[in-house]
Amino acid sequence: MNSADVFAQIEKMGDLPSLPQTLLQIQTVADDDNSSADDLARCILKDQALTLRVLKVVNSAMYQRKEREVIRTVHRAVIVMGFETVRKLALGLSVFDMMSKLSRSPYLAEIGRHSLITAGFAQILAEASGLVRPEEAFVTALVHDIGKVVLLECSPAAMDEVLVEQAAGVTCLEAERRHFGLSHDRAGRRIAERWNLPQDIVEVIGDHHDFDPLHPPRNIRPLMAIIVFADTMSRFTCQPAENSREFRVLRKACRVLKIPSARLEIIYQQVGDKLEDLARRVGFDLGDLHDYGRVVNVDGSVNVAPRRMSPEEIAQRTALQLDLYRKIGAGLAGGDEPGKLLAAVLEGAVEILGFERVVLLAADRRAKVFRPHRWAGPGADKLAPALSLPISRQTGPLARALLEHRSFHVPQAESEAYGGQSGEDLVKIARCRGYAVAPVPVPDGTMAGVLYADCGPDGDDVAAEQAAELTGLAQQAGLVLAAVPASVS
Repeated sequence: MNSADVFAQIEKMGDLPSLPQTLLQIQTVADDDNSSADDLARCILKDQALTLRVLKVVNSAMYQRKEREVIRTVHRAVIVMGFETVRKLALGLSVFDMMSKLSRSPYLAEIGRHSLITAGFAQILAEASGLVRPEEAFVTALVHDIGKVVLLECSPAAMDEVLVEQAAGVTCLEAERRHFGLSHDRAGRRIAERWNLPQDIVEVIGDHHDFDPLHPPRNIRPLMAIIVFADTMSRFTCQPAENSREFRVLRKACRVLKIPSARLEIIYQQVGDKLEDLARRVGFDLGDLHDYGRVVNVDGSVNVAPRRMSPEEIAQRTALQLDLYRKIGAGLAGGDEPGKLLAAVLEGAVEILGFERVVLLAADRRAKVFRPHRWAGPGADKLAPALSLPISRQTGPLARALLEHRSFHVPQAESEAYGGQSGEDLVKIARCRGYAVAPVPVPDGTMAGVLYADCGPDGDDVAAEQAAELTGLAQQAGLVLAAVPASVS
């Protein structure tokens, strides 16, 4: 495929109703100097789904105002937040929603997650710097990678090749140029221009890869700088080591954006705390590695489907889980020994949920590694020490569950559908068909570690219901660990 083919496809996409009619009307209102807050509110209200999303987002932790007013109408949102803010928010949510429906590829979920994480960093960097309106930074980051969706829609098979080359160490832009004739930033600029998006957003979409975050020009525009740094920071590991490239990028971001370096750690905490709430409100699922019920590309070359349980099995397990939760709650209230309660949680994962091996891994954030804390089930004692893996996104879902505060279910873990994201080192160590991993939150909102579970090297694949139920047990483990904070670090 070459660039001419991509541009031809973009022209067709531009003519299709990919961009919601409501948004086109919002654009028309915004271009009219005589438009009022009522005009904008009426446009948004024509789209019930968009109306609900706008109200959910403006009331989310990401947009929390000091006076903590609950905004109940779009008209009030326009008055409180401003005409241009709500207009761009509606724009960003519409394009983001369109992205989620445009292609059937599971890679789309990864694009969406990256866009949302980048948006979180962008908004908080904007707040800390005071150089750009936070809402503008958020919306711009939300749509900055629309070009990846364009390329994916043009040729899912070619995008598969891009992902294979990326896994082998080829840069994203180089691989895209090789298989599409142009990179996603240029494709994004073209579709953004076709849709008449605001010029400042068009420029960020089209040029955000033209800047080296370590050597940005002195005259770089604040919005562009924020997106460049947010895009880079969204791919970082947990806490960058001093003198690493990540650390130097953070220092550069502080200087360019005039942010005190002491605020960086706070920025990381804020992003983690706010994104989960925001993702839930906009209806975007951050809870799984991929949408395994969908095919990798439109040709249907690879499919990953989880095993399911019967309604009878689910009913039996649910009753036993409720009994376990009551036992844990009563034990915490009665001052029972935490180690005993934690053992009950892990044994529940084996005896109730049907996992063969369960390992609770504590997060050692100073050393940036997982430490086996407790385990249950046959063979778990041998598996646990081997799971002392680094806390970095390269480790796969084990680390991402901690860093992104979400659960993962990886059925058919050796399937090519995951494009190398299923945690290859973990799969080699565990030698299992599939696994589940859930973050272990403590009441103050931080993550104490993760709960890993599989059905053993010779067992069945992990069922969808098992993976979902593991998340509930991980939350119970967090409640118990809160009673013994010194036991995990």
